[in-house]
Amino acid sequence: MFSTPLFLFYAQKSSQGQYAFVAPKGVFKRATKRNEFRRLGYNILRYMKTGQQTGIFIYKKQALLATKEEIKNNISYLLQKSV
Repeated sequence: MFSTPLFLFYAQKSSQGQYAFVAPKGVFKRATKRNEFRRLGYNILRYMKTGQQTGIFIYKKQALLATKEEIKNNISYLLQKSV
């Protein structure tokens, strides 16, 4: 388990790279916001080089005020730290 101000990240080694983004209802009250942030995470991850692991990114409350660049930096940092 790894953590940043915007995410909790659970990682496990596997033969293929699979990732999930969880936007909790306690953080994002409206379904449109939850879906928007989940899609944002998947789109950022699409253009990054990922390792052979399975991982779950869970958004924290601070993500509500974060920019796309901050989210991208946090995801990149977590992926580098987990390898």
